[in-house]
Amino acid sequence: MKRAAALMILLPLAMFACGGPKKDAKSGDNVVTDTAPADGESDAGESKGENGEPAKSKASTCTGADIDLISALIQSACEVPNPKPDEKPHELKAALDVKVAPSKDKVAPGGHVDLIVTFTNKSKEALPLDFVLDPTPRFAVEAYDLKGKRVDLPVGPQPAMPDRAPSNQGTARVTLIPNGSAHVKLAWDATKMKWAPEKLKGTPPEMGFPRSASGPLGKGKYSIRVVTPLTNVAEGVEHEMSAPRAPIEVGN
Repeated sequence: MKRAAALMILLPLAMFACGGPKKDAKSGDNVVTDTAPADGESDAGESKGENGEPAKSKASTCTGADIDLISALIQSACEVPNPKPDEKPHELKAALDVKVAPSKDKVAPGGHVDLIVTFTNKSKEALPLDFVLDPTPRFAVEAYDLKGKRVDLPVGPQPAMPDRAPSNQGTARVTLIPNGSAHVKLAWDATKMKWAPEKLKGTPPEMGFPRSASGPLGKGKYSIRVVTPLTNVAEGVEHEMSAPRAPIEVGN
């Protein structure tokens, strides 16, 4: 449950319909509603999970043809040991296709776009994929102009972060069946950013110094890059699998 609570801090961009435990939002927090009888069983004697819902097997939670990625990765059943330092990254170019699709190709300056990131298994075999947890899966959206310059960063150097111990990183794994896919829905606004020291309290150090919107991006053509927590894969300098890109135009 700590992972589910941390998700609201570490993934302000993520917009998804979460499976698993039922949650009752109160004052901006995720509150788990425990409906299980005191003896941990339903009236019919069915085995119950910690939130009063039927316990799910690891296979049904972490393997499938159409996986809600965030919902799966925050489940403890999907956690696996971290890769060993000397473990070679997996070569998945022939098996894995990763794409990011904006909900529209053109957005007004300052406007909102939904982004769907999809990981698809092109092979005829089951495909396991590993993702970093620190302590939850983290996705970041970046915007670049056609010359490759980052355009959504605040002006000036990043202020110093207070000394705080980072969270221990973990690893979660989902397995896609042949032709199966996993997806995550994110949100992006066509805005510039500024440093936001007022948001520093409570921001995990892994997120870096917090930022907030400071006006619309100028009209023009851009490239959206989604940095995902996919790990342990062999890829080029552009990180085409762990950080897919998509073009988008800002204009009226």
